[in-house]
Amino acid sequence: MPSPSFPGAASRVIDSRPLSSRQYLILILCGSVIFLDGLDTQSISIATRSMAASLHVSLSSFGFVYSVLQLGGLLGTFLFGYLADRWGRRPLVVVAVLMVGMLTVGTAFVENYTQLVIVRFLGGIGLGGIFPCVLTLGAEFVHTRSRGRVVAILLANYSLGAAVGAVINGYVLVHLGWRAVFLTGGVLSMIASLAIIIWLPESPQFLLSRGRLDKLRKLFRQLFHNEQIDADGLRVAAPTGTDAADRAKFREILGDGRTAVTLLLLAILLLSYATIKVMTVWLTPLLQTAGIPVVRTAYVLAALDIGSMLGLGFAGYLVTRFGPTRSLAPALAALGAAIVLAALQIAHFPVLLPSGFVIGFAGGIGQSAPLALFALVYPARIRSTAVGCGAAAGQIGKICSPMLVGAVLANGWKPDSILFAVALLPMLGVMLIGLTLRGGLVPARAWHT
Repeated sequence: MPSPSFPGAASRVIDSRPLSSRQYLILILCGSVIFLDGLDTQSISIATRSMAASLHVSLSSFGFVYSVLQLGGLLGTFLFGYLADRWGRRPLVVVAVLMVGMLTVGTAFVENYTQLVIVRFLGGIGLGGIFPCVLTLGAEFVHTRSRGRVVAILLANYSLGAAVGAVINGYVLVHLGWRAVFLTGGVLSMIASLAIIIWLPESPQFLLSRGRLDKLRKLFRQLFHNEQIDADGLRVAAPTGTDAADRAKFREILGDGRTAVTLLLLAILLLSYATIKVMTVWLTPLLQTAGIPVVRTAYVLAALDIGSMLGLGFAGYLVTRFGPTRSLAPALAALGAAIVLAALQIAHFPVLLPSGFVIGFAGGIGQSAPLALFALVYPARIRSTAVGCGAAAGQIGKICSPMLVGAVLANGWKPDSILFAVALLPMLGVMLIGLTLRGGLVPARAWHT
């Protein structure tokens, strides 16, 4: 009877060789898919006011559309991530990209609000499904030591796609109408799915774990220029002697005097994610309502996305250099201040452009730094569960906040008043950080370098 497969053996083959041109092509394909994901996500923000007029619905009703899209994304992340471990990364990437392409094209043909909600919810499932599949697949084709950096670079393509998409979609909207915005994005995604089918292989780790050695041999020949690698020799017993991690219980997160700090950290994450989600999806329609031309609002959104990309990229350095709270508190304060400035100068494009950049940059740090606090507050046996709870709190903020903005907009709030109210969220986060520090709930090393 053959030895069981240990997928880490495939990683050792990749680690022992320099990256080939085929591996770089795989990374380019993965980055392109995430780039298009970001481009598509921003399309509805740019087109919201035009869509509302065309479908004869109020602008405020799009708060529910934004939230449904986010809910679909959350479901897609879990569903596709689970299925990718069972059926393989490649087929799930193809399905997710095809879903996004077809449903984005479908958005261009909706005739009423109900159709729009259904199509965007289903499209959100595909958008959410892209991330776990593509990031996992890309990471499994590079050296183990480079995986963190590669994942960060792939993620940066999302913000880059959103920034480029904001500008492109703005021009398409002005000259061809909102339906052309979705047709353009959908067709690009469908073209990308064809490229994936042709050039994107299955993960070597997945092939080995399923015992598909013939396909693994063929893949290694493609990656390493016809080099003959003994795939049968990779069927080794998995290493033993590692301590099995205890199953973390949710009640442990709240035990041992951690109830207060847990609730405070969850609230900080919810507020941070809610703020940046509102600014990402609602800033453009609010500025257009205030009289800013479509193309200029597209530039502001692009500045926000570029700032977000840089903020997410620098967050790791800042947390390492200054500590999570020394990074997070100023970032949230800057986020609130930039939103207040945008509200005060809502009709002045020269002020809105740098404000958008600061909102994105500070928001990027605000999404990353809170999670670093979990590594300092919780012991290893429950740390993953704690981080999962934090991520869930952030998702709740992202799902609920667009609907809340839609509700106040329906009650007659002006764009500047809405922005003033949104600015209170990160400011409240700063206050909660102060409570955690003053009460000694967070270890001192969370503040000091």
